[in-house]
Amino acid sequence: MRKRGLVPSVACYNYIIHGLSKDGDCMRAYQLLEEAKFGFLLSEHTYKVLVEALCQVLDVDKARKVLEHMLSREGVDKTRIYNTYLRALCIVNNPTELLNVLMLILQSQCHADVITLNTVINGFCKVGRIDEALTVLQDMLSGKFSAPNVVTFTTIISGLLDTARVDEAVELLHKVMPENGVRPSVATRTNNFNEACHFLYELVDSGVSPNIFSYNIVINCACNLGLKREAYHIVREMKRNKLTPDCVTWRILDKLHGKVRTHNHFEDRNLSALYDRASLGT
Repeated sequence: MRKRGLVPSVACYNYIIHGLSKDGDCMRAYQLLEEAKFGFLLSEHTYKVLVEALCQVLDVDKARKVLEHMLSREGVDKTRIYNTYLRALCIVNNPTELLNVLMLILQSQCHADVITLNTVINGFCKVGRIDEALTVLQDMLSGKFSAPNVVTFTTIISGLLDTARVDEAVELLHKVMPENGVRPSVATRTNNFNEACHFLYELVDSGVSPNIFSYNIVINCACNLGLKREAYHIVREMKRNKLTPDCVTWRILDKLHGKVRTHNHFEDRNLSALYDRASLGT
């Protein structure tokens, strides 16, 4: 366009940068951003897509530069912009940069809202850095940060259960949450199989059909407690209700299958048959 004497409009830059980022050509998208940023105010969504694309190719340095450019604009919601960057970092499991950004937020006196902190906690839990997640939670409970909500506790309890820290998960559920006026959701109560099953029955009694997410919670609960046959029974019940197990369902069962294989070969053969029957819907 420039060779023909035409100057691209801001809409043109938005469209091309967005398209290149979605197609995985984030380097060219970044070059266009460098060209456009001195004369145009690109849309926040365009920046968001580019930041996510750069994080996905692990080019955190360029993603940070895009973040800094977004923050330099007048009248922007800095908290929302930081949250966009933090979510992108969670996608690629970069806890070090998560912590760096959290420190940057605090040093810049920007308000870290509960979404910011939940995103940081989720990022730590995804890579097994539960102690760091608990540190953030303690700061939230002490009043240093925004107060935790049910998402905060659900994320950390799930992380604790995934790392076999059951006692700490139970303490959060039955002591810390009530003390702070946070009511558990069924997603939080995955350590109690009876409660999880009761949740499904409550849905049915209320005229609501349980969805795949609801069943996966119960199946994961059964697997965490070693209730192997109950887990496969829930899978069969799910299929009877015209729901097809998704990749999350099978990932949960595969994890259980691996545990069974290391303990009891005879039981493993029986469960293999149950697994096959469940997958066939019989």
